[in-house]
Amino acid sequence: MLQMKKLVKDILTLVTVSTVLGIAAQTVLPNGIGLRTEVTIIGDDSSEVAIPAVSINPNGNGEAAQNISLANAYKAFQNNSVLFFDARSPEDFGAGHIANATNLPVHAFMDSLTYLENLDPDGHIITYCDGEDCNASIDLAADLKMMGFSKVNFFFGGWQEWRDAGYPVESSP
Repeated sequence: MLQMKKLVKDILTLVTVSTVLGIAAQTVLPNGIGLRTEVTIIGDDSSEVAIPAVSINPNGNGEAAQNISLANAYKAFQNNSVLFFDARSPEDFGAGHIANATNLPVHAFMDSLTYLENLDPDGHIITYCDGEDCNASIDLAADLKMMGFSKVNFFFGGWQEWRDAGYPVESSP
């Protein structure tokens, strides 16, 4: 019987601590915990996907990064008015990437801060990765927005759509 009382007491303590931590997180975090997750639909009719809005706009304020179509990404490329960031691994980048793109793997974002601090915060940036099965471009775009870059798009069609369209590509050794 004594063991049962201790077990009930431990359970109640755990529930109380969890509740307090949850309320504290809800209060402190910019987007809270989110009992109902807002989603954003990206892609076109054939490739629509719903992603949590917080992954596009983690601060919960300001303008979120937006998806950009293949046509508009190519137009920006032709005007030489954009910096493309490839969020894939260096190996994938080396095998082929959008011409003149810079490799900035999302998992190595913190290692690139010195480089990024020297860029124009109002310059147009487009992030991309493999395509519709890869969300690294969305994560990288969100990181860049959090860092203060104002005009950031993610190209959800990514490397696959660009390459399949026959647009300029290059590879690195």
